[in-house]
Amino acid sequence: MTSRQHRGDWTRELIELAALFLAAGVANLFATGAQGRGPLALLSIGAVLLVAAAGRWWWRRRQVPAVPEVRVPDVVSVQQTLWRLRASVTDTPGRLAHLAGALAALGADIRTMQVHPVACGVVDEVLLHVPSRVSGRELVAAVEAAGGQDVTAVRADVRELDDVPTRTANLAIDLVNDRTDLVRALRRLLGQVAVRWQEEAGSPAGGEMRLADPGGGVLVLERPGGAFTPAEFARARAMVELAASCRARVRPVPDVARAASGAELAIRPADRSDVELVSAFHARCSSAARYRRYFSPGPGQGERGLLRLLTPALGRSLLALAPDGEVIGMGNLMYDGDSGELALLVRDDWQRQGVGTALARKLVEQAGELGIGTLTAQTHVDNTAIARTLRGAGLKLIGAPEPGEWSWSRELRPKATATG
Repeated sequence: MTSRQHRGDWTRELIELAALFLAAGVANLFATGAQGRGPLALLSIGAVLLVAAAGRWWWRRRQVPAVPEVRVPDVVSVQQTLWRLRASVTDTPGRLAHLAGALAALGADIRTMQVHPVACGVVDEVLLHVPSRVSGRELVAAVEAAGGQDVTAVRADVRELDDVPTRTANLAIDLVNDRTDLVRALRRLLGQVAVRWQEEAGSPAGGEMRLADPGGGVLVLERPGGAFTPAEFARARAMVELAASCRARVRPVPDVARAASGAELAIRPADRSDVELVSAFHARCSSAARYRRYFSPGPGQGERGLLRLLTPALGRSLLALAPDGEVIGMGNLMYDGDSGELALLVRDDWQRQGVGTALARKLVEQAGELGIGTLTAQTHVDNTAIARTLRGAGLKLIGAPEPGEWSWSRELRPKATATG
C-alpha cells in the first residue's frame, strides 16, 4: 500500500494477487497447449481471488455512510435597518440564549454586544440589523416576551458599529482637534441621550447623570426608558476630563483676518478668562447695536450672563480682536441637534470693516465641521449691515416670523439629486 491510513484493507493486494495467478495461468495455457491441470488451477485461483476482492470492495462501500445532498438556499436580499437595543435581564443561565432566539425569530442579525453589570443583573446593549419590515414596537415586544425589562430600541448610526475602544479613541481625537464638542461626543458615546445645561448642580433625579461642564455649570444627561450603568458613567466622566484638559492645555491658533482699513485682526475662540475684555466690549457698543443683537438691552445680568455667553455648553463663541488686543466683535453659534443659530455683534466704530464677515465665515465653517444641517439667524428689518453679512455667508431670507423681524437660513448639507 502507498498509504497506511486504510489499515486492514486488503482489496488492492487481493486484486494484484488475482492478476498474478491469472497471468500465470494464461502463460501456462499457451505454453502447454491446454494440457495438464496446472493452467486451469492457476486460472481458477485467480478467479476466486478476483471475486473475493470484488466482494470485499462491495462490503466496505456499504459501511461508509452516504453523504447527504446539501441544498444551498438561494440568497435573498432583504433591506435592513440598524437598531440600538437595550434591555435589563436577570443574570441567570440561558437568559441570553432566550434573548438571542427572540431576535433570530425576527430575522435580526446581531453586530455588536455590550454587557453592563448592574446590581440586579445585567444590561445588554446590542447593535443589530433588523429587516426594515420589523418596527421598533415589534422589536421591543419580542425582547420583553423573552424576559427583557426596561427595553428600548432606537435607530442607530452606522458609525456606532465601531467597537467601544475604537469609537472612544476617535472621539478623543476629534475633541483634541476641535472637530467635535463635549455634548456631541457624549451623545455618540452613550447613544441617544438628552443633554441640557444648568447653572447649579442641584439634586439629581432618578436615572439622570450629572457632569461638571468644563465651561462652567452642569450638564444633565437623561436617557428615556433606561438608566445609565456604572460603566457608562465612568466613560462619560473620562470624556469630560479629557474635554477639560483640552480646554486648559490645547490653545487653538487664532485665524488672521484683514479689515477694510488694512488692520490685521485675530479671530479666536472665547474663553472664561475673557470675561473682562467682553464686558468692556459690550460697554463700548451702543444700546442700539446691543438691542439689534440680543433683541434686549444685552446678555444676562452680571458676570454669570457673560460667562454663559462665552462658553455655552451647546454652542461656540468667537472673538475678533484689534491689533491693540481689544475685543471689537463677537460671534455666537448656538445649536441643538441638527440645527444651529448664528448671531453677531460688532463694535460701532468697527462696523462696515469686514469684522462681521470674518466672524460669520468662521462660524459657518465650524457649523459644517460639527455636522449641523441647517443654519439660521434672526435680525431686525432695519439692520441692513447684518443683512449684507448674512447674504455674504450664504444665508437667504426666508420670511418674517414677527413684525419688524427677518428670518434667514442656509442648508449646509448638499441635497441629494435624483439620477436616472
